[in-house]
Amino acid sequence: MEISEVEKEAMESGEDVQAFQGRYHHLDPSQVLILPADTLLQLGGTIKSVALHPTTLQKENPGPLLSDRFNLALFQGEKNGVFLYNASDTMSYSGMPNILIPLLISILIVLNTMISSVFERKHEIAVYTSVGLAPSHVSFLFVAEAMAFAVLAAVLGYLLAPSSAAVLAGTSLWQGITVNYSSTAGIAAMVLVMGVVLLSVIYPSKVAAKIAIPDVNRTWTMPTPVNDAMSITLPFLMHYHEHASICGFLYSYLKGHQDVSHGIFATGPIEVVDAADIRHDDNRLPIAGDCVHLRAKIWLAPFDFGIMQWIDLRFCKSGEGDDFLEINVRIERRAGESGLWQRLNGPFLHSLRKQLLIWRSLDADGHAQYSRLLPESTAGKGETP
Repeated sequence: MEISEVEKEAMESGEDVQAFQGRYHHLDPSQVLILPADTLLQLGGTIKSVALHPTTLQKENPGPLLSDRFNLALFQGEKNGVFLYNASDTMSYSGMPNILIPLLISILIVLNTMISSVFERKHEIAVYTSVGLAPSHVSFLFVAEAMAFAVLAAVLGYLLAPSSAAVLAGTSLWQGITVNYSSTAGIAAMVLVMGVVLLSVIYPSKVAAKIAIPDVNRTWTMPTPVNDAMSITLPFLMHYHEHASICGFLYSYLKGHQDVSHGIFATGPIEVVDAADIRHDDNRLPIAGDCVHLRAKIWLAPFDFGIMQWIDLRFCKSGEGDDFLEINVRIERRAGESGLWQRLNGPFLHSLRKQLLIWRSLDADGHAQYSRLLPESTAGKGETP
């Protein structure tokens, strides 16, 4: 009587019949008609529920037993009230304490192996540091290596399992064994193995980071400006005869940012000056002799803030020896707010560092090509282009 028009149309068209039949409605007693079972079945009725009244005293509660046996929801009236018993699929794990000791032994074995690998590869870590990798990058290399081994071990173990089961199933010891390769327990075992490996590599990765930079400062911070000027030595060590190629490469990089208003900076006038052509006046930065210098005027993004500075890249002989080269960057603020100027120079210096990493990947022809840029750039020595 209370079926809506929408529900009637759905039932007539055959749509949503199952959902309608499974919906629970509380009926008023005035809408309930009690008939004998035979009469109801003759009229087309169906059995919806069965009520049982045990005639003998049960030692055990029949509710849980019947619910588990027939997988039905059963209501049972007891002294304390009416209770619902329902059987559902659940999953439980046991025996976890039995694998704690093997897990601990596995962690210690992998930990010992990874620590030994770190100390055996000290020279390799030194190479990573010399090409400009940060300690966090060196640390992540060992984590990535352990992750690759963990995934490889899990995949090979999963592929080895069906082969072993097929062979052992023919023996008297394992005859009739059935293996479920898609069980959740199998996936959990693979995740557990990968977790053990990754847990064991945390400490070795920290040791590798400390070896990369044996200093208390693991992250680079901007130096404190003095009189609106900063001096930074980039963490690279190269041969001195490569100064022409490096200077030409950075000259080309800065030249590519001229007359542009996008990116993290824009470049104004650029000049390359040899030591013999160094002049000091109000428009030039103080520089040391016996070095090749690359000077440029830089505007930092966002350009609306009006942050303008002069930079002086000095390619000088390193204190490590005359055969080595170090790159010193001197930055002098000419316009813009001081605090904002310091923050915006972080991305700018990181971009220079990335360019040096790209320069290292060049072949001999590439180095020679950039070396030939210097004579062209110094054709008007002492004059700003």
